Amino acid sequence: MHESGLEDARSTDPVERLLEDSWEHRGERASHRELVVEALAAGGFLLVAVPLAIPALLLHPVDPFLVALLVSLYALVAGAIRFPIGAGYMVPSYLILVPMLLLLPPATVPMFVALALVLASMVRCLAGRVSAEHILFSVPNAWHALGPALVLLVIPPTHGTVATAAVYLAAFVASCVVDFATSTLRESVALAVAPQLQLRVAAVVWLVDACIAPLGLLLAHVARHSHLSLLMALPFSALLWILERERSARIAQAQVRLELVARERTRLQAAVRRLGDAFAAKLDLSALVGIVLNGSLEAMDADAGQLTLAVGDRSSLTETTGESAHALILETIGLATRESGRPTQVEQNGVWALALPISFASEGETGRGALTVTRRSREFRDDEQALLHGLVKRAEMAICEILGHEALHEQAVTDPLTGLGNRRKLSAELNDRLVGAAGAEPEPFLLLLFDLDGFKGYNDTFGHLAGDALLAHLGGRLANSVAPDGTAYRLGGDEFCVLLPAVPGDMQDQVAGAAAALSERGERFSIGASCGAVLLPHEASTPDYALQLADQRMYARKQGRPSAVREQTRDVLLRIMHAKQPGLPDHSSGVADLAIQVGRRLGMGAEQIDELARAAELHDIGKVGLPDAILDKPGALDPDEWEFVRQHTILGERILSAAPALRPVATIVRASHERWDGRGYPDRLGGEEIPLAARIVAVCDAYEAITSDRCYRRARSTEVARKELIREAGRQFDPQVVAAFLEELEQPDELLVLTVSPDDEQAQELGGQVAEFFLPMLESR
Repeated sequence: MHESGLEDARSTDPVERLLEDSWEHRGERASHRELVVEALAAGGFLLVAVPLAIPALLLHPVDPFLVALLVSLYALVAGAIRFPIGAGYMVPSYLILVPMLLLLPPATVPMFVALALVLASMVRCLAGRVSAEHILFSVPNAWHALGPALVLLVIPPTHGTVATAAVYLAAFVASCVVDFATSTLRESVALAVAPQLQLRVAAVVWLVDACIAPLGLLLAHVARHSHLSLLMALPFSALLWILERERSARIAQAQVRLELVARERTRLQAAVRRLGDAFAAKLDLSALVGIVLNGSLEAMDADAGQLTLAVGDRSSLTETTGESAHALILETIGLATRESGRPTQVEQNGVWALALPISFASEGETGRGALTVTRRSREFRDDEQALLHGLVKRAEMAICEILGHEALHEQAVTDPLTGLGNRRKLSAELNDRLVGAAGAEPEPFLLLLFDLDGFKGYNDTFGHLAGDALLAHLGGRLANSVAPDGTAYRLGGDEFCVLLPAVPGDMQDQVAGAAAALSERGERFSIGASCGAVLLPHEASTPDYALQLADQRMYARKQGRPSAVREQTRDVLLRIMHAKQPGLPDHSSGVADLAIQVGRRLGMGAEQIDELARAAELHDIGKVGLPDAILDKPGALDPDEWEFVRQHTILGERILSAAPALRPVATIVRASHERWDGRGYPDRLGGEEIPLAARIVAVCDAYEAITSDRCYRRARSTEVARKELIREAGRQFDPQVVAAFLEELEQPDELLVLTVSPDDEQAQELGGQVAEFFLPMLESR
């Protein structure tokens, strides 16, 4: 009963508050300290009362019937009539105590009172209403009889004189003083009841005793003539018993109601705490607003509510629920609270409104808002305001977590250079459209994969900062060109992607616009793009296969795109190779085709694959410096001839390095005959010291050589070539490259390849090409 949330439901009177606090513990067994205190108090009483009573009994014999009648009546009153007050009970004992003091020797009365109290406790114990230890507690309760007994013993009253009233008053005061002193000492030590609070309890008891004492005097006067007249106390005792029963029942009902209120408040507070714990699990601001608002209405027993949030430059999020008649006051007080940033409670036309401000800051975004609730006729108490304040604090933390999660998610799916979606976002979008639409008929759409042509030369000429600026510029143009129906992405490096709805009438213009957006030219540069297009879901049912197919189509075209400076140099070198040995270009072209597929499977980037393709095409360029007699020799070469052959990679590097654009390719060509075990030439590199592109060329070159006719032997089967590669994996070849190569041999190769040049006319031609290719598929639906 000590919950702060119940202060409004509990009594404001200290005496009644003490009664409420002690009520639920009255039936419990006494503590060890309480037992010790009561035992000491009982022992002290007996040390005083017994020596006082024995001489009086010896000097003044008493009527046993009178003693038995008084003790029985006192036990009846003390056992049956117990008004709860403070931490204990009030007994109308003066109804019988006064006749005992006037009809019996005063010195014997404390002992007879203790006997009556013990008798009453024994009856209650036998009835199962109290524990046996309360028999001990009843003895020190007789201390109140000791004060008046001593006064009457010292100053016997003379009946019929004025002094008699003074003696009676002195006896009453003595009873009050002794009772207060002993009860205060006992309850402060045993129950920690403050003396000033005990004084207030005692004052109530004294007032009741003062009202009952005259009845006791009247009863004592009548009983002097007939002891049976004492039975006249029974009707009045019955009336007091009825009043005590009614009061006890009301107190018990009030305590039950108070406990119900406490449990209900605890339940609501627990529900609110659970709501707070659920906030972060709902990583969505709209869901959070609904949870907070509905939870607040339930916790406050409110009639209506409104929650408004404004985050950064987003539009405000507002939700209102409950009675529409409260809409105006909700809006008014909510706006005032958002502007002032302070809690507000007002009353208008019998409707109370409480508004609490909401403020938060997370990941660079700040915001504010207000939670407002209203109800009729009842003010929102302090504990309710504290509860709602706690709910708002939890909501603020949850909002920060949601904003942080959104910021992290946005960073995770956004390319920082261009602001476009990245590969992760593209994969998620493809998954939603392809896998997430299972069971439904998804609308057809185009996946366009672009790779810039000429960008590496631009980077080498103008520097990486200029290259980054160009990528950002082209990315923005691409996003604008496909908006609002399409979405643009940057996948890394100079690769871009677009998702477009496949609408026959608009397809040509959309693709042409995307192509033109990635085109740029200047005095010393010309940027175009190669494109691979896939129609979904017709050509692919999974995101991975869709990207793989678009990638294949794009790189196949990139391999055959119109020549720039580097391509012109490459063409010249291939013609030289053809003039020297007509079969070399065909062999190199086959190696290049295989190398591109393997490089793509191993996750190489666009520029890396471009260099790989050039190196594969030109890896034998050094052989133009070898004598025809060695190249065309049908038999085995001697050691000197072999030494001559091993120089061709160095010669190839020198030839290619003469063209600055082919210097990265020259490095790959030099290492193309190194071995995984370090026994190759010319530098005896081993393992991952060998460039990955060179390791790929080595595997593809070996496979092409085994399966082709040579002057010294005929071509062998692909199965023989496979076994040879497997046998040499880990010795001559990189095992990982061999595994990727063998996997690639199992894949079908179906390509649609598109080229985008800087010219708008060619961009339009590309759009028409895409439309012409895919239109039959769309019309067949």
